[in-house]
Amino acid sequence: MKADSRCLVCTANQALRVLNKYVRSEEEKWIRLQDMMKIISELKWGLKPIEMGEIVYTEIEKIVGKRDIYEKEKKRSNEMALAILEKIKRAIKDSADPLYDAAKLSIAGNLIDLGTPSWDEERVYNKILEILEKPFGINDYETFKEELSNATSVLFIVDNAGEIVFDRFFIEIMKEYNSSVQVFVAAKSKPIINDATVKEAKEIMDGVATVIDSGMTIPGTIVEKSSDAFRKLFFEADIVVSKGQGNFEGLDGEENENLYFLLTVKCAVVADYLRVPEGTMIFMKNIKKR
Repeated sequence: MKADSRCLVCTANQALRVLNKYVRSEEEKWIRLQDMMKIISELKWGLKPIEMGEIVYTEIEKIVGKRDIYEKEKKRSNEMALAILEKIKRAIKDSADPLYDAAKLSIAGNLIDLGTPSWDEERVYNKILEILEKPFGINDYETFKEELSNATSVLFIVDNAGEIVFDRFFIEIMKEYNSSVQVFVAAKSKPIINDATVKEAKEIMDGVATVIDSGMTIPGTIVEKSSDAFRKLFFEADIVVSKGQGNFEGLDGEENENLYFLLTVKCAVVADYLRVPEGTMIFMKNIKKR
C-alpha cells in the first residue's frame, strides 16, 4: 500500500520522538528536526510507508550516533512479555480453542508498545485481557485453521520485540495442533525501530522454529528487497503468516494465496485502507478485495 499525506506528518513525529530520547538541547533538536523535515519534504510520491521509515531512520541513526536506538526498550519488552505469558498461557491452553486464543494473544501483543516506560506489567496484562475479549474485525481464522491442519511448512514473519514472545507461544500451539508442521521465522537483518532482529529472534524462538534472515533493513517486509532464502520460503511454504502493520504495508498486493495478515490497525491510513476502525484486530487471508 502507498503512503498518503498523513504519513509525512507521522514520519516527522517519529523523528521527533527519537530526538527527544537522545538530544537534550532544544536548540539542537530544532536544527536536527529541520534537517529531518527537509529530507521528509523531498520524499517522492508512491513510496510505501515503511520505505519512508527506512530513509528517515537511516538518517536519524547518523544524527544520534547509535545503530540500535531502542535496544533497552526491546529488552524490557521481551522481559515483560515473558512475565505476562506466564500469567495467561495456562488459561489459553485450557480454552475451547487454544489455537484461536493464542492467535488473539499474538495479535494483541502487536497493539501495545511494551517498551513504553508508562506501561508497567500489570497495566499491560490488564489491557491484553481486555483486548482478548474483542472479536476480529476481519476474520479468516477458520480458513487458516483448516489449511494449517494439512500444512507441512509455515513461514512466520515477525514484527516487534515483546510481541515476538507471544508469537512463539502461538507457534507452539500451532505445532501442537499439527505436530508435523515445520515453522520458519523470518526476522530483520539489523536493528530498525523496535523490530525483532535475527539475533533476538533466535534467543526467543530457540527450540521452536528455524530462524532465517529476511534481508530486511526497513520497518517491514518487501519481497523484492528480501534475501534469497526468504523469497524461496515466501513462495514455497504452505502458509505464510505476516505479523504487524509494517509487514502488511510492504506485502499487501503480493500474489500469494497462502499469505495471512495478522495485525492490529494502528493508524487512520491503514484503517481507511481496510475500511475498519483504528484498533481493530485483523486475521485476514490475502485477497484483493473484500
